[in-house]
This record gives sequence, C-alpha cells and structure tokens, in this order.
Amino acid sequence: MISETHCDCLICRLEANLVLELSDDVANQEFRSFAQSSPILARFSSPFDVIEKLHRSEDKMPDHWSDEVIIDLVRRRDENRFRPMWRRILLLVFIPTIHRTTSRISATFSSLGRDDIAQHLLATLLAFLDSQELDTRHSHLAFITARKIRRSAFRWAIRESHRSLQGDGSVGPVRPLEPHHTSDDSFAHILLHRFLDNCQQRGWLSTAERELLTQFKLQGISAAELSRRNGHSATGIRHRVQRVLDRLRRIARQSNNSDDDQLNLFER
Repeated sequence: MISETHCDCLICRLEANLVLELSDDVANQEFRSFAQSSPILARFSSPFDVIEKLHRSEDKMPDHWSDEVIIDLVRRRDENRFRPMWRRILLLVFIPTIHRTTSRISATFSSLGRDDIAQHLLATLLAFLDSQELDTRHSHLAFITARKIRRSAFRWAIRESHRSLQGDGSVGPVRPLEPHHTSDDSFAHILLHRFLDNCQQRGWLSTAERELLTQFKLQGISAAELSRRNGHSATGIRHRVQRVLDRLRRIARQSNNSDDDQLNLFER
C-alpha cells in the first residue's frame, strides 16, 4: 500500500520488508544499474518512483506507458543478477490488489485463515509473472494480472471452504441446488445462488438465463445433455452461457460494482 494505512497482516509485513530492502544505498545502486539499459526505466531515480507511477496509472484508465514498464520488467526475468530487483518492484506494485482481495475473501469465507489466503495470492502472482501466458499479453497488463490473481483466489477459496465444511462434518456430499434450496449445502454454492438472486433482482439476468447458468456452471450438466433436453446445439448453449457471463461482467464493471469479483467464481 505504501501510502495507505498499514495493518499488521502478513501482506503489510511483507511490504514493510520489501520497502526496507529497496531503501538502502546498495539497492539504489543496483536499481540504477538495472535501469540504465532500459530507455523506459532510465528516467526514474529509484524503484519507488516506478512503483508510484504504476500505482497512479492503476487509479486511472490503463495506459500504454504502464504496459511498457511491466513488459520491460518481466522481460528482464532471465537476468539472474537483477531477478530479485524486478520481483520486489512488481510485488510492491500489486500489494494493494493482494491486500484488498485478501480482505474481501477473508470476510466472505470465514473458515479460511487470512495468512493462508494471502500466501495463495502471492504464490499465484509470482507464478503468473513467470508464465508464458503473461508473455503473450501486450496491453492492459496490470488489469490482466490483477484479474488473474483475483479469479484464482476466489476459486481456491471455494474449494478450500468446501473441504473445510466437509472435513468437520458440517455438510454432506454436495447436491445440485434448486433455486430456493439453501439448507445443508456448501457455503460456496449458497454464495453463488445469492449472487444470481441479486442479478435477477437488478434485471441483469432472466429466469431462463439463470436456470441455464445454474445447470451448466453449478450443477455441471454438460452442453450435450442440455442440448438433448431443449433442442439447441451444444455449441449454441456454450456460446449463450459465455454471452450471459460477458454481459454480466460488462454491466458490473460499468456500474463499478464489486459483484464483478463474484463473476470470477465461474470458470470461463
């Protein structure tokens, strides 16, 4: 967070350690050596100038400059001498996203430890920064990275919450849910059904679309089976599901509503 109020959680402690590691004279000299071969980074006098600039860009619409900086940083990952430097910079860039997402998941899935959630998010971020998937992206990189770790975290939280509930005997095997049946089922399924209720109440989702999402995404009924039931092609059903999800994501973003994060619970 750097400029925000700190708590004493694992993420804030990590941030404080990273800031300390980048603040001494040796680190500043290493940054100058790291940056001098890059026309983009050479204009900055310290790693904190880069981080501050990227945070300001994140608060506004994503721009081409921030993409160039992130691309330049991740392309240097094979330079072993500077690997700790670029990883520390990018960790600090995404610390606010990790902190916010950890808080949101911790509030929603009370059975999960906050430190466990944070560790999963950090591991996901580091893995994505080293991935070939990131290499194929050339724009909106900060947004794509933040979305990647949020989606991974929500899906992980559902799985872990479900295991926790089954492990302590709170629930039996998960059964397909009817729209109004909520007793004795996993909390993750209840959360998803409440989200769908909210979408219907706002007029974002029709009854037929809600039923389709429930059958295809929650109950796991295949597109082939659904096509036999209603006469539509399996490909047509998959496309319809994707159009519904894309529309809900678009509406949620336009309304600046946190429900967009809950859409991440659906695999794409």
